[in-house]
Amino acid sequence: MKDIYTITLYGFIVGVVGTGLGGLISLFIRNTDRTLSFLLGLTGGFMLFIVTFHLLPESFMLGGLPIAIGGIVLGILLVITIEKGIGKMVDNPYMKAGLLLGISIAVHNLPEGLALGSSFLTDSNLGPVLALAMLLHNIPEGLSIAIPLRANRMGPSKVILYTILAGAPTGVGAFIGAYMGMFSTLLIALCLSFAGGTMLYIICDEIIPGAKSLDGGKTSSIGVVLGFVVGIVLYF
Repeated sequence: MKDIYTITLYGFIVGVVGTGLGGLISLFIRNTDRTLSFLLGLTGGFMLFIVTFHLLPESFMLGGLPIAIGGIVLGILLVITIEKGIGKMVDNPYMKAGLLLGISIAVHNLPEGLALGSSFLTDSNLGPVLALAMLLHNIPEGLSIAIPLRANRMGPSKVILYTILAGAPTGVGAFIGAYMGMFSTLLIALCLSFAGGTMLYIICDEIIPGAKSLDGGKTSSIGVVLGFVVGIVLYF
């Protein structure tokens, strides 16, 4: 069993390096309207898979229907409130989509950190294995945050900074999970459904419409379908 500070360090590395790599990869992608339309669609499809097969099912399993539905509703209400606040400061829809998606991913990284922190307290090698899986899982999430920001012509340093910040809650969650040893499954269920609700709203209201507006053809739709398929391949 590792000490709490080492476990916390693992959590920060998993979160920050994973999403940060996704942001870094986005810098090497061609910045044309058709390419960005496809990638935004790809992002929407991938995140739709995460919500449908990862976040919400786990929330239902851990907390039951009332907790899961309540989290979804709270997530949507919060993102609408934040959207109004960001809308007063940010006019560009791609910038707004990237920021909102970053917030929702940061929220769902917290319970993942809780699971990671507690896993290191077991006698098995679950901790290191789960850490590697989460790091790889965070790369496409970082990419999904970065693509809308790149569509807004944001500078490379800011893109990487925002993706890194989205991964930081994993370290915070790892510290809490290791410190508590055991934690409420209802809290995890609420966090997962909350993040799922925010992502679902952003995908439907910002990501997919934004992708379609960049290119009027079928580029974005193909991206959405492929993104969903990519999610299936990566997680199964």
